[in-house]
Formats: sequence, C-alpha cells, structure tokens
Amino acid sequence: MNLKKVPENDYEPEQHGPVFNYFYTLKTHFLTLMSANLLFLIFNIPMMLVAFAYVLFFLPYINSTFVPANFVQFMIDSGVVGNTSINDVGADAAYQLYYLVVLFCVMFLLGSTLLVIGPFQAGFSQIYRNLYRQEGVFLFTDFKDGMKNNWKQSLIASVISAVFTAVCLLSVGFYLNMGTKFGTAAGTFFVILFFVFVIIQNMVYTIIVSRELSLKNIYKNAFLFFLLKFGPCLGLVLLIIVLLIVIPALLMVTTTYFAYAVVVFYYLTFIFGVLQYTLSYFTGELMKEYMDPKDTASEEEDDESSDLQEGEDAG
Repeated sequence: MNLKKVPENDYEPEQHGPVFNYFYTLKTHFLTLMSANLLFLIFNIPMMLVAFAYVLFFLPYINSTFVPANFVQFMIDSGVVGNTSINDVGADAAYQLYYLVVLFCVMFLLGSTLLVIGPFQAGFSQIYRNLYRQEGVFLFTDFKDGMKNNWKQSLIASVISAVFTAVCLLSVGFYLNMGTKFGTAAGTFFVILFFVFVIIQNMVYTIIVSRELSLKNIYKNAFLFFLLKFGPCLGLVLLIIVLLIVIPALLMVTTTYFAYAVVVFYYLTFIFGVLQYTLSYFTGELMKEYMDPKDTASEEEDDESSDLQEGEDAG
C-alpha cells in the first residue's frame, strides 16, 4: 500500500468489525460514491439504450399484458386510471404508467450490472475495491487503472452477461407461455437462475480487479461464493429489487411532479454507487475469508490454486 496516497480519514486507529467499517467508509466517502454514480450513468448511456431495447422486446414476450395497447386497456378495465375510453385522458395516464414500468426495468438491468460496458464497470469496481480496502481513492486515477488493467476480461464478462440475460429472459417467456405445469416449473427455474446470475455477475467484476485469475475460475469462484453464502445472497437479491424497483415505484405512487423529481434525484445521485459498493464490500469480505490473500495467482498451477481455499475458516 502506498501510504502517501491514503487520505487520513481512511485510517481507523481501532480495530472494528466489517459492519462498522462498511458504514464508516460509506460515510467518509459518500461524495465519492455520488460521483461514481453519476459517472456510471453517463458512461453507460449506450447500454441504457440497449436496456430499453431489451425491456421493450422481452416484457411483451414474457407476458402479453405488457404489449402497450394491452397494458393500457388492462389499466382502464381494472379502474387503475379511471373508467374512460381508450382515447381519453385515462389512456394517456396508462401509457405513462407503462413507460414508468419500462424505466424501472431499465434501471434494474443497469444497476444490477447485467447490461453495462465491461471496462467501465471494471473502473468503478476498482474504486469500490479501494474503498473496501481503505487504501484511499483518487476517483479518475483509480477508474482509469481499473479500466486499463482489466479491460479484456471485463469486456468479455459484459458480453457474457448480455447474452446470458437474453437467454434467461427468452427461456422465461417461452416456458411460462406454454401454459403447462412443466412450463411453469421451467419458467420459475429460469427466473431464479436470472437473479442468481445478478449476484454472481457483481462478484465477477470485483474479483476481476482483485485477483489475477482466468475468467473461467473467476466465474467458478463467484458461483461457489453464492453457494457458501446462499442466505445472505438471497438477501442481496431482495435488496437489489427493493432499491432499484420497489422504492422508486412507491415514490411514484403520489403521481406528483415532486415525486418525479425525487425519483430522478434518487437514480442520478447515489443509489447505483451505494448498491454496487455494498455488493463489492460483501464480495471483498468473502475473498478475505475464503481466497488466497495474494493479489496474483499463477495460471500454471492446478485449478485448485484458483478455487476457494478450504482452510480452517471454511468450516
């Protein structure tokens, strides 16, 4: 560690547990996380358009209710937007609700890092890694280093994520639309697999910037992490859904212009940075517990050298 680089507020003279360290770093570097949040949205504008394409294609494919005309009619028939004709104000309100649903889904695909530009995400993961390690953060320098040193693996990881997400969503729509018990069971399996992959993919970016392993071993370790911490990982899935979809949706229930402003502020300023830092911190704790502390690993060694360490703490 370069001691000259570390700001004074990154040092804690007393030993504390991971929960204290998480909130301490969150407090002392909240402006850094806000900056990373805004940069995350700016740099991923192309992937935001891709995410819109995904949502507009896959939502109606999974359920015909999400065909825009069907959604409008459903909202009117159910009385959500008033019992008016389809060409009236009720239809306009229904279309607004439809595109809010689309917006929430797009923000989920971005914020969960399923659809991001890999090298940029490696840069952000480098920032979160240094925050977790309390090594001090220089926003643009660390971002550039993370992107430059890990661009190849992170680019491949982002392509894998985009393809895997499309395959999962296609499978969910295909099986659920079969209308059989087998189709329901298979569709439910792919829904679960989709959310499992959300956690794994976030772990992958953190491991990429923290260890020199092959991408195959990175994904293998991330999957084993998920199995080892199955309960906490399910909690993280719920946290992602609540932070990226449920809270913004509840804020929009008021249907006031102030609520729109709050949601925009929520997305633009901090939620992506805080959420991704939380996932990186969780992954860092797992690496500290189960993986070799070295920052490098020889690719000539047996595959066991890049697997999770089954030492005394693996219990």
